Amino acid sequence: MTSSLTLRVLTLNLWNTEGPLRRQQLLPGAIAALRPDLASLQEVGRAQLSDVLAETGLSSVHQTDLLTPTEAASSAGTALASRWAPSAVEAIELPEAVSAECAIAATIPLPVGGDLLFVAVKPTWRLDSEAARVAQAHTIADFDAKLRGRVPSVIAGDFDATPDSDSMRYLAGRAVVDGTSVHYHDSWAVAGDGGPGHTWTSANPFAAPVSDELIGQSPHARRIDYVLVGSRHNHPEVAARVRRCEVVLTDPPVSDHYGVLAEIEISPLS
Repeated sequence: MTSSLTLRVLTLNLWNTEGPLRRQQLLPGAIAALRPDLASLQEVGRAQLSDVLAETGLSSVHQTDLLTPTEAASSAGTALASRWAPSAVEAIELPEAVSAECAIAATIPLPVGGDLLFVAVKPTWRLDSEAARVAQAHTIADFDAKLRGRVPSVIAGDFDATPDSDSMRYLAGRAVVDGTSVHYHDSWAVAGDGGPGHTWTSANPFAAPVSDELIGQSPHARRIDYVLVGSRHNHPEVAARVRRCEVVLTDPPVSDHYGVLAEIEISPLS
């Protein structure tokens, strides 16, 4: 690695093609305005993906390019996008999946040298499925351990779990699963504005009717979308410092989720 580089990493659940046509029309420009270098997109149709990213200059891969296509995955799957062409891409189905839950990992050669593993994920959503999410978090961490390089990995997605849940506590190094423990930095906890950082909330007019139908309690608000950064313990030669993290795409909203945008400075450790 020859010098430092600041990455802009976006995660956004796109809510496929639900809602009014106007929000679909706003999506490409809204995403492009954030200037992401890496993006994890969930609930995005394979046919929808190229239109959504048309103004970004990012190349993308959809889970149906790598895993057996299903109707659910084709219409509301997970995708990964990067400013730099990956040297390798792999995908896995997550355990105890009920729809199209998966993880996609891309090895990204950075322009300053070094390979960064970027992982886009979408675990199970139901409030009563934390046991499944714990198993899925364990699988995601194993997937990273298998593929990661010198540069700290970045894992981003709609985890459908709050920071105090067992799955997120496990990923943050605060819980043990099957006798194992790991550690990733939660970008919002490191460099957010100190607020709750809610990304799925009935304050969003697109989320309110969905929340009322699926949760049945109002108001409802949770932080469930994350950008996670690999631990120094696993990457002792390269620093990945979260310099900023924002909840984005709130005004106007373009999905039933708000997005999360993190700025991560990658630099060699002397």
